[in-house]
Amino acid sequence: MEQEYTSTERLRGELAAARQRIATLEAALAAAGQESPGSCRTNVPANFYLTILNDAPALIWRAGRDAKCDWFNKTWLSFTGRALTQELGDGWAEGVHPDDIRRCLETYLHAFHSRQFFEVEYRLRHHSGAHRWILDIGCPFTEPDGAFGGYIGYCFDVTQRRQDEQFRRDVERIIRHDIKAPLNSLKTLALALFSDVQDAEIKPLLPRLHHAIGNVVNLVDSTEKILQIERGEYAPPAIRLDLRAVCRNTAATLAPQAEAGGVRILLPENGPETAPFCHGEEVLLETLLTNLVKNAVEASPPGAAVTVRPFSRPDAVGLVVHNQGTIPEAIRDVFFERGITSGKAGGTGLGTYSAAIIARAHGGRIDLTTSEAEGTTVTVTLPPAPRGLREDA
Repeated sequence: MEQEYTSTERLRGELAAARQRIATLEAALAAAGQESPGSCRTNVPANFYLTILNDAPALIWRAGRDAKCDWFNKTWLSFTGRALTQELGDGWAEGVHPDDIRRCLETYLHAFHSRQFFEVEYRLRHHSGAHRWILDIGCPFTEPDGAFGGYIGYCFDVTQRRQDEQFRRDVERIIRHDIKAPLNSLKTLALALFSDVQDAEIKPLLPRLHHAIGNVVNLVDSTEKILQIERGEYAPPAIRLDLRAVCRNTAATLAPQAEAGGVRILLPENGPETAPFCHGEEVLLETLLTNLVKNAVEASPPGAAVTVRPFSRPDAVGLVVHNQGTIPEAIRDVFFERGITSGKAGGTGLGTYSAAIIARAHGGRIDLTTSEAEGTTVTVTLPPAPRGLREDA
């Protein structure tokens, strides 16, 4: 059966509903057995609850205490086109795509030995011969006496969802590619105008225009790299970066927004410490800092200041952003998770999330302190650049 599901929440809801139906049936059987011993309970097979799952829309399997599968429902067998005897034990694994089998089994066995809920996506051979993507959600179950009984799993065909996601990524990649050409042309034009325009009011604005267009180009580049980070496909280049330059570029990018809100961005001079060099991708680290400083500017009242400074220690380098605003207590522990936002109409919570994953991708971390008395300080800590790295790509 090839029913498509597009929401992980919906799938978990289906799983919870099925588990509740099993629990209700088992409770009813137990009650019947207590009311009339030797009648209902003794005449009902121990696996009777499986009959209510046999025709469920999900592909369902069960494994015993030895981690070997001992039952599959009709929906699974209809999907694979194989007999129950072929699937029992480890036979089902014959249908898993060769590129996915190791990851699939490692996830399952790790969860099994630690008695944990798990979910994993892999390709399973359909009766048509094609491999289709399956979301497999497994959980341990207990016997009536409370002992561990094995695992039961609910699988859903998510091929269409994955195809839609791939199509969306392809379209976004095409848009990013196509939009960069006119943006670079605008950047070149702004630079040319700077040389030719003599108007005393317009000429000072052109460097800002040139910088703003360049920032949009960098943003387009960083979007693709952030997607790579989320998929675990990104490794920072071995390029030496001066965090002082990252601070200056970020301040220049956000200067118009800060000035419009009456907020100052301060870049205090460091003392005679070692220059703060890290290694990685300049466009990503500027994106990281831009997101943090933008949040700080938006959280600051008119007349306030946002302080941005790099630091260098023998074991680490990094960036510190401070403002006088305070983060609500309810979200402090999850501030850098996806979708967390507060006090901003239309806020998505993606800026702080992307900052956190960029820091992790560069081997670093982000820490937060906030209070009414001291305001909010966000500290990005990164590994120092190893000796001998080049300073440009």
